[in-house]
Amino acid sequence: MATHAEGMRGALPERIPAPARARDLAARRSLRDLQPGLTLAFVFASGLGASRFIDVAEDGKAMLLFGTTFFVAITASAFLRPRFYLPLAVAYLPFSQVYPLPVAGITGANMTNFVLALGLVAWFSSRLQGRTPLPTRFADLLAVGFVAVGSLGLLPAYAADPDLADLAMTYRTWLAPMAFYFLARGLARNREDVQGILWVMAWTTFLVGADTWKEGLDRSSFGSVEKARVRGLMEQANSMGAFLTYYGVPLLALAVGARPFRRAWPYFAAFLVVARATLYTFSRGAYLALAGGSATVLLLGNPLILASACGGGALAAVLSPSLVPSSVRERFEDTTTGTPVYAGDGTAVTLDRSSAHRLVIWRGAARMIAAQPLQGVGLGRFQRVIGSYTEVPLRKDDPHDAHNAYILVAAETGLPGLALLLFLFAAWGILALRLRFGHRHPVDRSLGLAFLGSLAAVIVSCMLGSRFSDEALIGWFWMLAALVVVASHFRERPRPRRRPA
Repeated sequence: MATHAEGMRGALPERIPAPARARDLAARRSLRDLQPGLTLAFVFASGLGASRFIDVAEDGKAMLLFGTTFFVAITASAFLRPRFYLPLAVAYLPFSQVYPLPVAGITGANMTNFVLALGLVAWFSSRLQGRTPLPTRFADLLAVGFVAVGSLGLLPAYAADPDLADLAMTYRTWLAPMAFYFLARGLARNREDVQGILWVMAWTTFLVGADTWKEGLDRSSFGSVEKARVRGLMEQANSMGAFLTYYGVPLLALAVGARPFRRAWPYFAAFLVVARATLYTFSRGAYLALAGGSATVLLLGNPLILASACGGGALAAVLSPSLVPSSVRERFEDTTTGTPVYAGDGTAVTLDRSSAHRLVIWRGAARMIAAQPLQGVGLGRFQRVIGSYTEVPLRKDDPHDAHNAYILVAAETGLPGLALLLFLFAAWGILALRLRFGHRHPVDRSLGLAFLGSLAAVIVSCMLGSRFSDEALIGWFWMLAALVVVASHFRERPRPRRRPA
């Protein structure tokens, strides 16, 4: 009998080793320690979302009280509990434009500037509490190199216009999104930090999508497309569509990676809300980015779902074209219809004025880059000098934006800056692929898939717009990239062995 019992025990899986049990207990303690900070982040995000939903004035007494409470909470977190800082910053960042929450009436001292400053406090507090920094990755060096090369763009900008106040504001606007990368890189340490930030991002994205949908319903009775377009939290329709795309696609990734399957439904429902809200922005770039990001997630997460969705969607569009929203059809039809407008060689083209104008800007930008290929024209100088490079004069009321983030980077910081940015994207993508296919932990795999979807959306969107200089829009993307670099350091638990029978 004893021999039979020993054989039965040998056929069963080995008990969890003591080190693994210790890691599980440490993870539970870490999550319990982070829970108060996550609760605060959810509460503040919900408050901001509700305020936007009922259209609370940014300078009213309610927002003054809310801003004071948030300022106290994030300040105390930065000094005493630095792990709480990132979730609170994530909860506030998308609302920072519509609710700048000015502090003490000081000019320029809005909440975003305080959040950035408190990030440094949280970083030092984390070091004083004994949290050792993680080793540097090649992607970190590329990020530092991109910031360094971009900062050199201050030299030609100062030579052209030595206005230090204006130059400082331009540099702050350019640097702020990347600052959140280094803050997240220095403060996130374990899977519980990563999981908590993903939760706050998912909930806040859902709230932003609901607010955008509500605003779209309010504006749906307006006559023209331009009047009906939702500007939303970003205060610009194309940027609002980009935000919903960049962070709506990760919701789909979290749904695809959720186990068991019942946990996927809340993420998938939130993704549908955000996708529907995107239609109210009438942004063609956002539509394409949403399609590209979603296809990337499904291709790397579950190719069968992608094949089924593409086949079913194509069949439905052929058999019943009315299933495609009329707003989407009309918006894309506008690209190739309209009155003839000027082209580079003086001939007429049948693009809509917006698309044709972009071609004029891009040809002028090509001449600008050819004239200053290494140094660029300087940070913030593109819109001021593009009129000198276009083949036709630009009116004052014509848009002077580059409408392409890669062209803007190359024109203002030179081709070396663009090369570093593309290498940085590639390095992040490789790390995310390793998380998705080389790690077994669900948090690592979900993060890798979420970032790859967001990266694809950013790459597509930035071909049609300049999206790198607004922390409310692109700040989360840099934070997600930092989490990918952090997660690449996580150790995998050894595969359990089975004793021979």
